Amino acid sequence: MKYETNFFLLQQKSWVKNLFLFLFCFALISGPAYTLFDSYNYDTVANPDIKTYLGLANFDFDQSPIRKYRIIIPLIASGINYAFGGLFNNIAPYSFPGPDFALCMSFLIVNCIFMSLFGVLVYRLCKAFGASQQAAIIGLLSILTCRWTSYLAGIPLVDSLYLLIIAACLLGIKTKNSKLIIAAIFIGPWAKESFIFIAPLIFFFSPINKWKQLVLFASSALIVFSFRYYFDAITHAQSGLGLKNDFAHFDKIIISINRLCSFHGLYEILSIPGLWGLLFVFLFKKNIRVLLKQKTTSYMILFLIIVLFHALLSTDLARMFYIATPIMAIWFSIIADAIFLKKYSKNEITT
Repeated sequence: MKYETNFFLLQQKSWVKNLFLFLFCFALISGPAYTLFDSYNYDTVANPDIKTYLGLANFDFDQSPIRKYRIIIPLIASGINYAFGGLFNNIAPYSFPGPDFALCMSFLIVNCIFMSLFGVLVYRLCKAFGASQQAAIIGLLSILTCRWTSYLAGIPLVDSLYLLIIAACLLGIKTKNSKLIIAAIFIGPWAKESFIFIAPLIFFFSPINKWKQLVLFASSALIVFSFRYYFDAITHAQSGLGLKNDFAHFDKIIISINRLCSFHGLYEILSIPGLWGLLFVFLFKKNIRVLLKQKTTSYMILFLIIVLFHALLSTDLARMFYIATPIMAIWFSIIADAIFLKKYSKNEITT
């Protein structure tokens, strides 16, 4: 009886801690996100993604053949807008540059929630790699203060759900949590089609039996493609056009490589960690290099290769490389423990 009581208290404490972390992330994200939201140029010509997702939220399904299937966030935003749109319009500033304050505000709320949940999983990921509480907070802050965090949370996009799925995959693999992996398998394809590149990471490194994984992936694919088929039929769209456009992204690889090798491409990558990147100066110390090598797993390397592939298929390099921030947070937390908190002794770092 005493054991059951202690277990319940432990679970309750964990729930409270996760809630506190969520609120902490939400508080840090929402302010900068709202500032961007209230000043962003909502020109749908310059950023056609916005037009697609606002259109989906308004049940206008005649949208981009690639992005129109990413319906989860637009539909949630539509529900919030339906319930609270009148209130949002009453508090709308006269200077708001967007097309629909209430709907854009609904997207802001949804994306801040998902990005905050992403932050919670990143913190837990750092802890799973052995980081202390203080160092895990440093790793988390390196993401929360990134300029792309407020961008993805502040405007009508759907990247926040995809990032949450990726963090769930990495945490599920590290902690052998099958529930997180299964959730990712079924929700991931709805977040973004590029989830297909994450599938090998799950297949080779998740704790789930390979045959069971094949059944799960097949079931997920059947649900997704059945929806796409009927969705296209209902909206009188040409079936399979999205897949054709997906393959067209391979034409951008040469452009992305040239941009990546330029000064501007280097700046885009360095702008992701910002000043937190100065922690990499400590890599000049041999013991830190050895420690990071010990802590960096083979599935982390595969994941970074997958992120690079994401970037090469898109000319929006920095936004794609942002996907790698969970690994960046892990590295920063390890460096912080080794340098500032003196957690790792020389005996723990062997060559």
